[in-house]
Amino acid sequence: MSVTVLVPPALDPVSLAEAKAFLQLDSAFEDALVGDLVKTAAETVEHETGTALIARTVQQSFAAWPQGGVFTLQARPLMQLVQVQRRDAAGVLSLVDPSKYYIDQGNARMIALSGFTPPPFTHPSEAILVDCIAGFGAAPGDVPAALRTAVLLIVRSLYDNRGQAEAGLPLRARALMAPFARVRL
Repeated sequence: MSVTVLVPPALDPVSLAEAKAFLQLDSAFEDALVGDLVKTAAETVEHETGTALIARTVQQSFAAWPQGGVFTLQARPLMQLVQVQRRDAAGVLSLVDPSKYYIDQGNARMIALSGFTPPPFTHPSEAILVDCIAGFGAAPGDVPAALRTAVLLIVRSLYDNRGQAEAGLPLRARALMAPFARVRL
C-alpha cells in the first residue's frame, strides 16, 4: 500500500503574516526562513496526527485485497472520494463502478459491496487505486484552531532554537495535537 500526492495543497495552514506576527517580527529580512519553518511545522503536525491540514488530492494503491473487503484509507479527514480504478497485469486502468463500493467517510474507509469481486493480484503491477481529497478544507480557516496553534508553537520553537541541539516538539503543541492523533492499535 502506498500513498501519492496527486495535487498538493494550494496554501499553508498558517500564513507568513500570521507566523511573523506570532514571532513578533516586523521586517521582511527572514521571510524565506519563516516560510520554510511554517512548511516544516505543518508537515510535523500532519505526521504526528496522521491528518492532512489543507485539502489535497491523493492516490492510495492497494496491491492486495484487504480482509473483508474493507479498504482503510490513509487520507484523513476524508473530504471526498474522486474515483476508484483497477490496474490489471498489463497496466491497463479501468474505473470501478461506484455502485460496487460504499464510502464510510467518517472512518476513511471504502467497503467493497457484493458486486466488487477481488481481483486475482497475480502480477506485481495489479492494484486497486483510490483517488480522494483529504484535509479539513481548502482554506487555512477550515483547519481547527488547535492545529493551527500547534503549527505556530512549532514554528516558534524551531525559530528560537535554530543552530542548537534538538529541543523536540513543544509540550503545548503535543497537547493541542493529541485529540486529532490517529489511534494505532
